[in-house]
Amino acid sequence: MKKSKFLLCGSALLLLASCGGGNSSSAPASSAPAPSSEPAPSSEPAPSSEPAPSEHELPVAVDFGGFDNEDMELLVWCAQEIQPTIENTIEDFKAALEADGYEGEVNFTINPVGEGDAASKMVTDVESGADVYFFAQDQLARLNTAGALDEVPELILDWVKEEHSAGSVTAGTLGENVIAYPATEDNGYYLYYDKSVLSGEEIKSWEDIVAKAEAGEYEVDFNHGSAWYNFGFFYGAGADSAWETVDGKFVSYNDTYDSDKGLIAARGLANIVGSARMVDNSGVSGAGDKCIALVDGTWDYGAAKDKWGENLGCAELPYFHVNGQAYHTGSFSGNKLVGVKPQDSEARTIVAHLLGAYLNTYDAQEARYDAKGWGPSNKALVASEKVQQAPHLVALSAQNAYAKPQGQFPGKWWDNAGAIGPAIAQLGKEATDEQLKNILETYSAGLDALLDA
Repeated sequence: MKKSKFLLCGSALLLLASCGGGNSSSAPASSAPAPSSEPAPSSEPAPSSEPAPSEHELPVAVDFGGFDNEDMELLVWCAQEIQPTIENTIEDFKAALEADGYEGEVNFTINPVGEGDAASKMVTDVESGADVYFFAQDQLARLNTAGALDEVPELILDWVKEEHSAGSVTAGTLGENVIAYPATEDNGYYLYYDKSVLSGEEIKSWEDIVAKAEAGEYEVDFNHGSAWYNFGFFYGAGADSAWETVDGKFVSYNDTYDSDKGLIAARGLANIVGSARMVDNSGVSGAGDKCIALVDGTWDYGAAKDKWGENLGCAELPYFHVNGQAYHTGSFSGNKLVGVKPQDSEARTIVAHLLGAYLNTYDAQEARYDAKGWGPSNKALVASEKVQQAPHLVALSAQNAYAKPQGQFPGKWWDNAGAIGPAIAQLGKEATDEQLKNILETYSAGLDALLDA
């Protein structure tokens, strides 16, 4: 872990104490990598070749003598699957904090709240919410509006920008303010499959995968009841839903789900999810013994290896076909972030921010990669041989050529768009164009109500 030589004292401490969630315009979108079957080369400057030191130290040097080193209790939220890893990282952080001269007693409570649920819990009751927490980038504006994010201090920001990819820093940015720490650059999805059943050619087509499942009474899992996943069919067919925010409020949208391109997506979905062998599921833990293919992400790589062993395959998503035309299934690409809640003292502010940064050092991200396969945002770790050759990250890199960087959406949008998949599945493969159009029209009719008054 490379340590920046900054001293946080004097006016810097005042900056830390006064930082608050920025009220600003919507986050600028990052660009998807160029299509490739190999890991996409980094556009970032070449990372330092010096090895990460084995001793644990804070990412920035701090003069703790400039303020009261108070005792404190801090609440941390993270996904249950990485809780043991986070507990170890926090123990290292406490040792580093003490070694650098912090004299107060700092204790942490770590609760299992996943990044998909953190935002909803935070905005419900910010005061009782976590001081430091993982969350998905699409919730950035929502959390900012709720006052649940403290701006990354300037001197720590220098370290963040030096150590992490530009895209991951952008993911935590609203307007000109970086208000969250990069935690991963892997929040997308691709195909896990059983190589003992499906060939390299069969996995290129949804129709071939479904046909194999129907012939052998196998199972194929795709979470079509989630807007995050069924978006891939719409984006693959050329439809989209994009929302504009001003000061954290949704003010306009450009949505083409209810269009000729959206109808192609709906027909493609009907041809796939209309099969009796399709299961509306996105996690390895919910997959049956007969599952031969599953759309999932990096967070389940360890579980997928346990399930399929040497037969595990990872690949970009398949094509679907409508009226003789092939459409590559799209996806969202994105990041996981770490947020710090505004604090009520200099000591709590600086310790919470130091933890936010420490959770995303080379060592901390490597520990999560080694434990659960989480894809890093740390540039040096991304460039390492083991990450460059990881099968699931190779598949993610290939799929990202067909992905849209995930922006901000109203909370209810996820419910409304998610309902499209089950409605189509209920109609089955024999759904008429009129029936499919009715589903899309119903969805479209509810969009205006999602704008902030």
